Amino acid sequence: MLHLPNGAALAEACGGTLLFDGGKAVTSAVSDSRHAREGALFVAIAGERTDGHRYLVSAAELGAAAVLVEQEEIPLEELKALGCSVVLCENTILALGRLGQYHKALCPALTVAVTGSVGKTTTRQFLYAVLSQHFLTHKTEGNYNSDIGLPLTLFDLTPEHQASVLELGMSAKGEISYLTNLVHPDIAVITNIGTAHIEFLGSREAIRDAKMEIAEGLAPDGRLLLNGDEPLLADVAGAIYVALYNETAAYRAVNLRYTPEGMRFDAVCPGFVIENCLIATLGEHTVLDAMFAVAAGHLTGLTPHEIRRGLAAFEGVGMRQNIRQENGITYVLDYYNASPESIRASLTVTKRLAENQGGRTVAVLGSVLELGEQSEALHRGIGAFAAGLPVDLLFTFGADAAYAAEEAVACGMSPEAVLPFPDVSDASPLTEAVRKALRPGDAVLLKASHSIRLERVADELIQPNN
Repeated sequence: MLHLPNGAALAEACGGTLLFDGGKAVTSAVSDSRHAREGALFVAIAGERTDGHRYLVSAAELGAAAVLVEQEEIPLEELKALGCSVVLCENTILALGRLGQYHKALCPALTVAVTGSVGKTTTRQFLYAVLSQHFLTHKTEGNYNSDIGLPLTLFDLTPEHQASVLELGMSAKGEISYLTNLVHPDIAVITNIGTAHIEFLGSREAIRDAKMEIAEGLAPDGRLLLNGDEPLLADVAGAIYVALYNETAAYRAVNLRYTPEGMRFDAVCPGFVIENCLIATLGEHTVLDAMFAVAAGHLTGLTPHEIRRGLAAFEGVGMRQNIRQENGITYVLDYYNASPESIRASLTVTKRLAENQGGRTVAVLGSVLELGEQSEALHRGIGAFAAGLPVDLLFTFGADAAYAAEEAVACGMSPEAVLPFPDVSDASPLTEAVRKALRPGDAVLLKASHSIRLERVADELIQPNN
């Protein structure tokens, strides 16, 4: 836990100028003034929607021990009267990062950092589950993987922690470089190279280069784990490869089986095999996520028994792949995030579920955002994949998703089996159409970018407590 005895110590740690020292210890940090409590540092950030400098006094009134500001025109006298330390810096986000870096240096836990276009949160959860079998382990919670979220995550790290699993997110060049140099990971993982954020980066090669920045912050003896099935990541000097299909990879999964409990597989490691591993997820892509945890566990000294036990202890997160059943219908709910790659993987999983229970494959797909000028082509690729799989019924939600519907018909799906709903402001027409079309035995995938709010459909189709 963060601990700075007073405002002077805070200013020194973050490289700021002390305007007033209230003498209170700082034991936590927040970027939302409403979450300020006794001992908290409130970091005032000037964002697109609001400016945290407007809420300095309210944070202090809630008990904030200190505030971090980048503007000189602030209610300094009111803050002094509340005994709240005030530290001025050029950029509060960068100062927050320096403070996170300072705190991390006081907590020398084995650090694993993970990034990737798809699967980084699932991989993070697998890494945590496995490493927790041997180490007292800390991890990123929620989506705290940015230049603001990562430092806040670091403040939960204590000297007692033996390992830390950190997720690094990005949408532009240079962001991963900044984050990895805050934490200097002992192991860095790149799960894959997809098309998420291609609107900002332009190409998969540029996305690869941005993800590879994670190696810039590696500890002197650090290890880089890469996806051995991704050609764009091939032949990186010193990298350790993890794969499903590349037989030259140091770590790979074989003998994959779909079971009612989840995926079973054998994990091939240097010199031995961990047989009959079980993970409570479905899809070959999730096996690859798990294999990164196998590799990290082996490299950090865990036994095969600890690794197998850790994989079985995996717990998913929030609105990510969640399988529910109601009235004989199986629902695959996955609307926390989406990319063309993850949609194809989820469609494959849903198809396998439908085949296992003798039903139809139904896809309810919302638009994927942040694809820029390639959005139409990438959505058409989703439609072509759905038609080729094939799915039996395709519903789309959103203007860009309508391209997928159009392409699915062009690739051979019956027009009667493809229903586009371009308007996302009202989910009721889509919900009613899906409800009328479903029948027992069907396997239904609901997947979209989070801001499409496809959960509105699921909430109506699946009644609570069922």
